[in-house]
Amino acid sequence: MPTTVKRTGPLAASGQRRMRASQAPAQPGLFRRLMLGLDRLKDDVLRPGARLPPPRSTYCYLGNDRALALTHQGHKIYLDTRDIGITPHIAIHGCWELEVEMALARLMKPRQRVIEVGANMGYHTLAMAQAIGPGGDLHAIEANPRALALLRDTLAVNGFAEMTTVHAVAALDQAGEVTFDANPHHIGSGHWGLPAAEARGYTNSFTVPAVTLDGLLLERMGRVDLLRMDAEGSEPQVLRGAEQLILNSPNIRIVTEWSPGMMQVRTDIPALVAWLEGMGFRFWRIGAQGRLEPVPGRHLVALTHCELVMSRQTPE
Repeated sequence: MPTTVKRTGPLAASGQRRMRASQAPAQPGLFRRLMLGLDRLKDDVLRPGARLPPPRSTYCYLGNDRALALTHQGHKIYLDTRDIGITPHIAIHGCWELEVEMALARLMKPRQRVIEVGANMGYHTLAMAQAIGPGGDLHAIEANPRALALLRDTLAVNGFAEMTTVHAVAALDQAGEVTFDANPHHIGSGHWGLPAAEARGYTNSFTVPAVTLDGLLLERMGRVDLLRMDAEGSEPQVLRGAEQLILNSPNIRIVTEWSPGMMQVRTDIPALVAWLEGMGFRFWRIGAQGRLEPVPGRHLVALTHCELVMSRQTPE
């Protein structure tokens, strides 16, 4: 008579596992599991309010000399990859003129009225739009068509297009038409009226309408809380063309590139400083970490290239 052996311990458990596995319903294959996973991911990404996975990189080349990057503040910005001035800094470090950005953050408040002359690809435009918020009024002026296209796309992809008005013009001291010369490898290099000795390498030219800020925005804005300028030596003409806006704006803060070397071929700098002081302005140089260092007006003529804040009151 055959002997029946009852298994106990590990061998019995192993047999039971094999039996349960053989009785379990068939599992979907690898391809089917992959497709189910992709469907779930698609549902998560497309569902309103869903959190997208973090980006794997802060820089993406898009082709046709365009790239998309993230600033250190998390804003998306379109870049011109032919540019060797601004683009490498934003592409690698996510920032540009950090001390200016920090100073702007200290000077700006929600719902303010702001003008930017020389918006370029939009790095500081993004920070200013974020600072003033949906109730603010931001006007970005950019003449260079290469930068202008990137600026518009940058504002759109970040959701700032509705609160920002972009003007494809040059802001100067009189209306008309002006031709700029630019270095193709420096997207922010547009100059007008350069001496021949300085114009070498400036092989690109473009002609755009010229306006005064008073003519363009006085009726619409009335007054201004902040004016930022980076106009490659044309800042004196921008200021002269905004005289009534400046007079209407007792609390205006002016944040500007200050380069006597570039400005002196276009204006009398001592006369410009006297005009500004006559309207009650005092001056501060933007230092490291956005610190503001007082500068006497008489020192501005000999000041080396820097960024300045002009205000009638001591900036907070």
